[in-house]
Amino acid sequence: MNSDKINKRILRLKQKIREQIASEYEAQFLNIRNRNDYSPQIEHFLEVLQYASHPEKMQKKINSKVVLTMCIQAPLELFHASGMRVFKLACGSFTSQHLAAQQLPALTCPMIKSVIGMLHSRDDADIQPYKTVFPTTCDWVVKFSELTGMDETGNYYMELPHIREKEKSSQRWLEEVYGLKKWLEEVTGKKISKKDLINSISTYMKAYNLFSKLIELRREHKVSSIHFAVIANSLVYDDIDGWITHVDSYIANLNTTPKDRIPVFLAGSPILFPNYKLLKLIEDAGMSVVADDLCSMERVFPGATCYEDRSEYALMRALAERNHKACICPTFADNQRRVNSMLNVLTKENIKGIIFHVLKGCHPYDIESVIVENKLKASGYRFLKIETDYVKEDEQNIVTRLEAFRQTLKQ
Repeated sequence: MNSDKINKRILRLKQKIREQIASEYEAQFLNIRNRNDYSPQIEHFLEVLQYASHPEKMQKKINSKVVLTMCIQAPLELFHASGMRVFKLACGSFTSQHLAAQQLPALTCPMIKSVIGMLHSRDDADIQPYKTVFPTTCDWVVKFSELTGMDETGNYYMELPHIREKEKSSQRWLEEVYGLKKWLEEVTGKKISKKDLINSISTYMKAYNLFSKLIELRREHKVSSIHFAVIANSLVYDDIDGWITHVDSYIANLNTTPKDRIPVFLAGSPILFPNYKLLKLIEDAGMSVVADDLCSMERVFPGATCYEDRSEYALMRALAERNHKACICPTFADNQRRVNSMLNVLTKENIKGIIFHVLKGCHPYDIESVIVENKLKASGYRFLKIETDYVKEDEQNIVTRLEAFRQTLKQ
């Protein structure tokens, strides 16, 4: 087969996959709009997620420079202070995996495959180089640019110390955050002033405080896990001021009757739009996720940003510590705080069951599940591990296990 025929075949495949991805997104939009708890205030966040499948779509919509990133360790405040908009490389599309590189390992993380497929599905006319920030969390993130063949000259790596409690590690990470600030200044040609930092930190603290209110409403069963996921997922794509305005409106107009479902805690691998399969199945099984520790949901904010004074050093150190010491990612070696944080919520909210979600190929959470299971069971809590992939074929098996788990919580 000559090169022209191969290229035409590839173009046809890309077009077909793009149409299927669009259908997948539209189907989830429709599911959310048809829910009993539908609120017009959720529409803004759905619109934001509509542009989360391709960075080019978002850049055209906002008419601004976009920088890509993969993990929450890179402080969003620095991107905001630089004048750039963040596009998080995170995707829940089942369909886009079909365009992922064939040479990927068999047990590649499905989220990584989905992101790679998303990038490969772009129209050649739209493709442009982007600057990308990689905090070195899991191995998939570290090797991502090599797996995708990205232009290494546009990448910036933040070397994440995996021991958090030592001052040496804190100093190393502070240097990395300073390095990101300098890199952003070089990319934009704009100096990030102390005033810029203060304004950005203040704005994101408003968002954090509002998000904390949303978490409390969720604890009271007034916000469904699916609405919560939509709002949290959209943060890393939306204009932060617009996000704050619309979250405030959502809360102000909230008028739902709490469902009579058994509360559970959800831990493990991230859940990303449009793959809300597990959240829906948990609801179908008569349970409600009222708390979680997913980096795509409650942990989208690692914590508050607390600084001692208004010097640049104090501001930068506060950002560094919030995104390092306060983070409970399973890639950290000294992570007892993760279990303690879960136990605190479980006790306070009187939650008896934990569902641990593991994406096949998501090695840090798979390893962590064993540690967490042993410690939580020893404390008297019910524990269910759900290992799944970006597929729909296992839904019946999962819901059967969830229903059986619910029965144990009623005993």
